[in-house]
Amino acid sequence: MPTQQPGRRPVPHPARHPDRPRSASHRPGSTPAQGTVVLVTGDEELAAALVRLAAAAGSPLHRDGPGPADQDDTVLVLAGVDADLDRLSALRRPGVPLVVVGRAPLDPVWWQEAAGLDADHAVVLPEAQDWLLERLSDVADGRGRRGPVVGVVGGTGGAGASVLAAGLARALADTLGGCLLLDGDPRSGGLDLLVGGDALPGLRWGDLAGVQGRLGPHVLRSAVHLGAGLHVLPSDRRGGPGPDPEAVWTVLDAARRAFAATVVDLPRGALAGLGPVLGACDDLLVVTPGTTRGAAAACAVLDELRVAGVTRTRLVVRDAGVGLDPEDVADAAGAPLAGVVRPDRGLDAALELGEGVPGGRRSSLRAVAATLARDWAHDRGGDRTPVAGGVR
Repeated sequence: MPTQQPGRRPVPHPARHPDRPRSASHRPGSTPAQGTVVLVTGDEELAAALVRLAAAAGSPLHRDGPGPADQDDTVLVLAGVDADLDRLSALRRPGVPLVVVGRAPLDPVWWQEAAGLDADHAVVLPEAQDWLLERLSDVADGRGRRGPVVGVVGGTGGAGASVLAAGLARALADTLGGCLLLDGDPRSGGLDLLVGGDALPGLRWGDLAGVQGRLGPHVLRSAVHLGAGLHVLPSDRRGGPGPDPEAVWTVLDAARRAFAATVVDLPRGALAGLGPVLGACDDLLVVTPGTTRGAAAACAVLDELRVAGVTRTRLVVRDAGVGLDPEDVADAAGAPLAGVVRPDRGLDAALELGEGVPGGRRSSLRAVAATLARDWAHDRGGDRTPVAGGVR
């Protein structure tokens, strides 16, 4: 729940993008057994409302008391702004998100107090009732832990966002044991062509025409399987308008319950209408070439994301060989630097031949993807120090 801070940047712009907050804590893996929701608050009216929601969802809820915090089966922590920081720290473990809940009307300082708890989400009742009910229902169904969702979007045309998305998906599949690469851009030409899976059988967007509501996670296991735990749900070249934002969100919601991780390739020109999809992303990477024009174009994309309420953005710079420092490019664009992709010899030829993203040890793309995947897998929050070919 960061706030925008004004500042100065090399590229003229009214506001500098804030540093990326600590990402939501996730330890993706196999679907766990039903866990417990722990509630930490002294607000009796708030507690009563949350107890009613948990009962409606069929989710076990434990009201935390002054004794030892020994809830080993905790999969979700709900808290009021009055919760003790030490108490929350004792309850939070890798993969256990914290949601701060308030009741309308709010005190003017509520958001500031909520931000001080370092939560993954802050929500207000009654507006967030449906969202909370869904999270509690997931716990009741044994799906309290969800795999992370990583969004990738180009800061400008031809930036290489789709290639990075494919590389990240492969790295996450290798690191976590499974990943879905989701084609969220109906004009991409099909990610199956990019990864060399266009001749393989499997579920495509055209097979999910009109999907809405809640989708069973097992359905997505039929998406095109590229081997080694990596699946891709590509756009359909048989025509049609492509998936709408509601359909993309529905599939994302099922994907994070079915796979250890999900990578979604987002359309650069349609971000304004993707609010729920963007909100589902635990991390969002904007890819741009390391040029002055690339930084300027990325500014516009970051602005659009900011207007949509997205603050979890970082920049991946593709070295264009013009001598610009990637840190300067990121500073100009107004987002923290996540990594630098150096030129890969033979990359374009390999992709054109349908060989997919290169996996050689000397591939800079592979190095960036592998380092980011390890970072997410180990739930490391806070600032990350970017390095050439990866992040440290």
